[in-house]
Amino acid sequence: MAGATPRETRVLVGETVRRATGGIVMIPDAHAWCRLPDRGQQVLRRLYQELTEWRDDLAVILAGQAGPLRGLLRASPPLAARFPAVIDFPGYTAGQLAAIFATLAGEAGFTLTPDAAREAAAVLAQAEGDHGPGNARLAARLLDQATASQARRITTAPQSRDPATLSTIDAADIPGHVHPGDPPADDQWPGQYL
Repeated sequence: MAGATPRETRVLVGETVRRATGGIVMIPDAHAWCRLPDRGQQVLRRLYQELTEWRDDLAVILAGQAGPLRGLLRASPPLAARFPAVIDFPGYTAGQLAAIFATLAGEAGFTLTPDAAREAAAVLAQAEGDHGPGNARLAARLLDQATASQARRITTAPQSRDPATLSTIDAADIPGHVHPGDPPADDQWPGQYL
């Protein structure tokens, strides 16, 4: 939602809010505003203006990493006053992440072998231990990595006549750890929803 210039930011925030007037705007990864050159001040000012203008006609949810979001609100007390509720989401347990992984795999048309399901649960438990309570993105990233590994396995193996092979994820397809992408800076894994 942040533009390259203050004017572009103003336009982007305004358009987003007008599309949702009478409803809800959810802004995922709002914590990333902290990494902007102005530490998100342009976005925060514009968001405050929009919330002031549409006060009773709009609900805004900022979702993201708890520490940076708290910092953004501390830096803008007038904006913080516009958020009457702050809810800390505790994050998913390793067991819940394993269930999310299995559900996502099934929705994508894959069958997990029992060994693959156990291996995925172990990898997600380790990821949770490394980063604190888990984020469902860990399960989605693990599935992306597993399906890429499964595709490499299938394309390099001798041709199988069994079509089920194409939709089966084996334990060997589960990587030893989740590559989390951008590493979290502080207490971001459980998100904070405002």
